[in-house]
Order: sequence, then C-alpha cells, then structure tokens
Amino acid sequence: MTALDAVDASSAGNAAVKTVLGEERFKMVQQAKLLVVGAGGIGCELLKNLVLTGFIDIEVVDLDTIDVSNLNRQFLFRRVHVDRPKSVVAAEAVKQFRPDAKILSHHGNVKDSEFGLEFVSKFDVVVNALDNLEARRHVNRLCLAAEKPLMEAGSTGHLGQVTVIKKGETECFECQAKPSQKVYPYCTIRSTPEKPVHCLTWAKNLFDLCFGPEDESNLLADLAAEMRQFQSQEKVDGEDVGKRIFKHLFEEDIKKQAQLEDLWSDSRPPPGPLSYEEAMKKTEQSSDAADKDKLETQKVPTVAGDAKGFVASVAKMYGERRDMIGQSSFSKDDPVSMDFVHCAANLRMQNYRISRLSRWDAQSIAGSIIPAVASTNAIVAGLEVVQLLHVLYAKAKKIEMKESQARTVWVRYPEPSRKKILQPSKLQPPNEDCFVCGSRTARVVVKSLKDFKIAAFAKACLQTQLGAHRPALYANGSCIFDPEYPEPGEEAEEEGLHPDWSLEQWGLTSGSLLQVEDEGQGWSINLALREEPDLDEQHYPSGVKVESGADAGEEAAKDMAEKKRKADADAAEATAAKKAALDASTVSLDD
Repeated sequence: MTALDAVDASSAGNAAVKTVLGEERFKMVQQAKLLVVGAGGIGCELLKNLVLTGFIDIEVVDLDTIDVSNLNRQFLFRRVHVDRPKSVVAAEAVKQFRPDAKILSHHGNVKDSEFGLEFVSKFDVVVNALDNLEARRHVNRLCLAAEKPLMEAGSTGHLGQVTVIKKGETECFECQAKPSQKVYPYCTIRSTPEKPVHCLTWAKNLFDLCFGPEDESNLLADLAAEMRQFQSQEKVDGEDVGKRIFKHLFEEDIKKQAQLEDLWSDSRPPPGPLSYEEAMKKTEQSSDAADKDKLETQKVPTVAGDAKGFVASVAKMYGERRDMIGQSSFSKDDPVSMDFVHCAANLRMQNYRISRLSRWDAQSIAGSIIPAVASTNAIVAGLEVVQLLHVLYAKAKKIEMKESQARTVWVRYPEPSRKKILQPSKLQPPNEDCFVCGSRTARVVVKSLKDFKIAAFAKACLQTQLGAHRPALYANGSCIFDPEYPEPGEEAEEEGLHPDWSLEQWGLTSGSLLQVEDEGQGWSINLALREEPDLDEQHYPSGVKVESGADAGEEAAKDMAEKKRKADADAAEATAAKKAALDASTVSLDD
C-alpha cells in the first residue's frame, strides 16, 4: 500500500466511523489526547483499535523489548522486530493504518520519574494495557493524584475485565484486595523444599543474591558472604566461578543440610549432595515417547545439561555483563537470568528428589504466567475503546461516571454466567476503607519492633505490600526513612538518617502513628503501628501484616490516649508518693 493509498483509506475510515459515532462524538475522538501504558498482548490490539476509531494524538509507554515468544499473539510484531522496543515498533506499525496520526513512543518504565504527575497531567485519559500488578498500582495512584480518568483492563487466559476509574466517583484499582503472590515459609525455601515452585523461589532469590544489590531481607541472606566474595575480584574466570558456586550450593551446603537430623524422617529423607563431576556423568535423556513431538524448551534437560547451563549462565554474567553485577534483578524475559534460575532450580530438585522441569514450565511458574489467549486480548481491547468513548462523552457533558453509560465489563469463558460471555455491571463507588482513595489509613502489625530495621520495613511493608515506589516515612513530623538513603553511610548520617536502626531505636512503640509520602505517585497514607509477638510466621514470613481500615487511625489515637492517660496517672502517683515521703521527712525533723 502506497502512502497515498493509506491516506485514502484513512479518509474512507473516518467517514465510516463518523457515520457510526456521529459528528459530535467523532470530534471528541479526534481532539482527545491519550496515554497508552503497555504495548504487549492487549496493547497491540488496543493501539490498532484506537487509530481505526479515529484517535490521532497518542503516546505509548512500554518497558519491554520483543521476544520470539510474543509473535504468536502480538500481531503488530514480526521476527525482524525481535529485540527491538515494543512501544517503538507498535507505534510504527499502527501509523501504517493511519499515517496522519501523531503517535509518540517511549521505551521506559512507567514508574520512572520522567513519567510522573506532570507527564500524566497533560493527557485527557490514560488507557492501561498492563500485565504487571506493581505498575497497575502505580498508574492507578498517578491518575488519582492527577485527577485523570483511567481505563483499566486485564486478561488471564480466557478471562478478562475492563473498568473505568475516576477519582471520587468510582472504585480505584486498589479498592478491592487483589490476590497476593504466594509467600513460602523461610524454612521450606531454605532447607525443606517439597515442590518445584519452592526450588524456583530459592533460585530467584539466589540470582538476586549473586548479581543484585545487597538485600538483608533476601531469603538466602545467610549465603551472602560466600556469594559476594566473587564480586569483589576485578578479574575472574566466569566458568571457574560457576563451578565454585556449584560446589558450594549443590554439594557442600547440601551436606550441611543433610546433617540436620531433626528435619528428616523415613517419609522425608535427607537431600543428596551432587558434585559437578557427578552431574556431568548424568546424561540420560527422558524415555517418554511424547517428548519426540515437543520443542526443545518443552523437554526436561539432562542433569548434565542443567549443570552445564548453570555454569554457562554464571560465566555470561561475569563476562558479558560484568558491569551489571550488583545491580541486576531476575526477569523471566531475560534469557541469561532465566537460564540461571531454571538450571539452579533443577539442580536443587535433583538434590531433593523432586521431578525436574522443562525451561517452558520453569518460566511459566517463575514468572507466574498463565498462557495468554489472543482472542481474549482482542475482546478486552475492543471493550476498552467502547468504554473510552463513554468516558469522553461524559467528560465533555460534565456527567458523573455513575450517571454515564460507562460500565465494568467481564469476559467469562468457557463457563459464562447466564450463557453470556460478556457481563456488564455498574461502576461501583469508592471503598471508604481503601487506603489509596478512601480513608488513606492502614493498620500495620509487626512481629518485633526491636528486630525490624527501618529499611527492611520500608521494603516489606511500604513497597511490597502497600505498593509504594519511593516512599518516605515520617514519625512525629520527622523523617525516619528517605528513599534517597536506603543504606547506612556518611551522607545518611549527615541527614540524621539511620536505615540500619530498628523501629524501636527510632522510638516507635505499639500504637505509634506514622505518615508515608510517595511524591512520585502523589500518594500518602497514615499507618497505625502495632506489635504482635505471636504473629504467625507461616502466614506472614516477612514479619509484617497490613490491614486497611478507616478506623485504624482512631484506634491508634485511642491507644495513644490510653497510654498517655496511664503515663499521666503513673506520674501523678509518683508525685504524690514523693510528696508523702517529703512530708514524712519534715515531721521527723520537727520532732
């Protein structure tokens, strides 16, 4: 198709859309300025739908680059595009549908400061096409702070959902609790794994320990000294380092674990150590006839293959990525980190007599992946554009969302309710107890104020559970944690900050009120702190539990008032006792 043909097609498309929407709505579409966040499965379909509907002023943000595995469902991409940024290629592709469209692409993380409040405020509507919970929380908070409507959508296999979020008018993304990632007890991950997911969790922690920044909350922090010794050496043989790490983890450490007799029984025998030399002899392939028709990534490798792959991935990190050691983090989409985690997990499974996994299965579990369905993504993207039209009309007519035609729409298949695959429902009002758009107050229960360091608290509670990006923490008006100083040092001390101090050292007690500020998200929250030594470690291995609630602040205030009342009473009693003693002393002198 020539450029002239494309222009003619756009004009014909405009005429058709104008006939369907009407002159007024089509004008709204042409004038709207949109931000699309995500250019993956839903994002590709969405961008195509937007330009064909007549939207011509769009900016798109996406962090990822194109992988071969994306090509079966993200139809804007071709093999020639592999390793290029998704946002850039998607923008180029949809411009072929509408050459007159102004589509600006950004290859970056929407959580970066450049995409903050000022950036979001310049758009009429933000349209999400994300598959990442943290990013969806972040965009939700940005839109609430900027008071911009947000089209929120997602899909899981055959299921999907589209809704509208508007500050003060509808539920926000965090008004209803989302399923949290399963957290496993420390002892299970460190010493007694029983399932492949336990070994994969161990391997992900191992990758971050070996190649990421220092993190005391890492489940394998006790191995830090041994793993870090290699990072301090300027020149190392990556293959030699890989073999030494192999020996330490899969042979020597396993021998130590096997000696912990109280952990083992007839039903749970101790793990078996595995040397590199022994592993390289295990070259037997699966005899399953079904494996013949599988892709290589869907076959379980030999133990020798896992050993070789583990050493090779370590060698790559110390070779090609030497400058990234100390700042890397696991990503299922990064081939090197995925190779490391897959092979390390399989070798640990070998130690503990657990059936090993193919790379395909390991990547699905490690990345918490439910296979995407292209048709679901297409339906969700189409519904998002329909709801977007309702939002723009309501915005132009100054109608509240609950009075507009905008709806939450669920995609349910293969078990539709009442024989309907699409199920619309009214937009729900904000949840008064929501700690993001409602009460902005939460109760936080910790197991120990004495043992919980403030930096670890910021990560486990503020970032992991509350979804803050760069939170600052205040007590009695003074800053006790600043994201600019996450680790102890001279600069932190000059600012009066001590990330290595415990909550108790900062003078916090059960009943203390704290304030959290995240300038990047334009979000704040009050925390009512409570110590509970009997907090169940099996359910809360991080040592912290968060509960939202509008009355949390009142309860904390009551606790503080009660403590003050008792303190005043004790002080009054002490004064009275002192006065009585003085009176008695005076009498004796008079005698």
